[in-house]
This record gives sequence, structure tokens and C-alpha cells, in this order.
Amino acid sequence: MSRIYVGLALMEFGDAEACREVTNGLPQYVVQQLSPTAIVVDHEQLEALLSRLRRQGITPKVTDS
Repeated sequence: MSRIYVGLALMEFGDAEACREVTNGLPQYVVQQLSPTAIVVDHEQLEALLSRLRRQGITPKVTDS
């Protein structure tokens, strides 16, 4: 079965440990883990997630494309 998901954001990490920290520490934002270094998050929760990450000293680059 093929599916198209609308309204999601992709987060890619430089390493699997950083991805694991977000996936385990902030699971309410994670829709699906795609690989050891990539997760899908609900785009409506993206600003809240980015705010939480920034408070933890994590400043991801945001690309709108």
C-alpha cells in the first residue's frame, strides 16, 4: 500500500545518538522514525519542538524547501 502524508516535517540528524535523544526525550513530537538519523514530526508541533530544543541548547538549521 502506498501512502502520502501531508503536513509533516522531516528532521535529519548528524548522528544516530542525537536522533535517539530527541526520539526518546520528546516522543510526543515524533510521528515516525524513518532511519537511525531521520524522524518525521507533525508540522503543527514544529515550533513547539524547536522551542524545546533551543532551550536545551540544540539549534537545528531550518530549511523551507
